[in-house]
Amino acid sequence: MTSRRFAALGLLATACSTTTVATSADPRAHAWLAEHAGSEMQIETTDRGPDQRGVVLEAASPTQITFRTRADTVVPIDRASRLTVVGHGRGALDGALIGIAVGVLGGALYGATRGLDAYESSMDCTIVCNNSDAAEWGALMYGVLGVVLGTVTGAVGGHRDVLDLR
Repeated sequence: MTSRRFAALGLLATACSTTTVATSADPRAHAWLAEHAGSEMQIETTDRGPDQRGVVLEAASPTQITFRTRADTVVPIDRASRLTVVGHGRGALDGALIGIAVGVLGGALYGATRGLDAYESSMDCTIVCNNSDAAEWGALMYGVLGVVLGTVTGAVGGHRDVLDLR
């Protein structure tokens, strides 16, 4: 049972992410904040307190930016060291692309290198008559499996957009 848990955690740990490194006064940080203004965030603060989840951005002006937690705690941007937004839709897309690539390549490699049985080697074969046909079918089957599993895994894990304030 624990090996299944480790496998699930391993799949979720492979989630894709995009990191932007900037200072709080940098225009890249302001662009990142504007892009993710309606998103729920996780914030890491410089005071070594616990990470705050469910944080909402509040901006009274372009220079007066604060974050409000679910417990109505206000965190000024000067105390924030890292902000993270998880996008499950983008994670599903990332997972689907990675899954189809791995599935197609793995299926084609498996089909091209596997041994053919007696019927597949005979003159009466119908679908898979040689290793080239087996590679095409393997790519198709494992590509479909990869896109399904990749989409589910990516949607659960999500894509992380990170703003690292230094």
